[in-house]
Amino acid sequence: MFIVIEGIDGAGCETQAVSLQKWLKNNNLSFSFIKYPNYEANVGKFIREFLYNNKNLSPQMQFLLYSLQFLSDREFIQKERKNKIVIADRYFSSTLCFQVLEGVTLEKQLRFALDFGIEVPDVVFYLNVNPDTAIKRKFGEQKEKNRREKDFDFIRKTYAQYQKLVKDQVWTKWINIDGEKGVDEVTKDIYNILINTDKKADLR
Repeated sequence: MFIVIEGIDGAGCETQAVSLQKWLKNNNLSFSFIKYPNYEANVGKFIREFLYNNKNLSPQMQFLLYSLQFLSDREFIQKERKNKIVIADRYFSSTLCFQVLEGVTLEKQLRFALDFGIEVPDVVFYLNVNPDTAIKRKFGEQKEKNRREKDFDFIRKTYAQYQKLVKDQVWTKWINIDGEKGVDEVTKDIYNILINTDKKADLR
């Protein structure tokens, strides 16, 4: 199966992706991991320039650059999800939030995903964290912040957009997770849902 961990900047997506891998490993479950954006692959350097060096890109160009990464990994995801749990730290679900706010309509994005065959995840685990909490977390980290992580107003807008995506179950199944719990509690919630909601998958 193929799952995505999603949330606003500071929600803890990276932390949960790492934690979930440990849980799966401890329970002898096979998995693969991918993270987006991937700054080392294909168009990743242009995305990094946009986020960290304030390179100007149109909303359409942003959308296409991100989407090219998902398309590049399509065959890998198709293969791995057959026998493993594929975990993605962010995915096309992020563009449905961020690029809508940039100006690319939801309808255009969904049409693109359908026309070009972007792999649809089985479920998106949305880490629901209050924007003020997320901002506090993010600025407690000792690492470089990109243009979106520095923009408090934009973070609050992404929170509102994610709420709509979850409420309307856009594109795939979204599961709301209380991301303000402790790390292990959140991981346990995700893990329990993961192994209990897809009885057809041979996870063990």
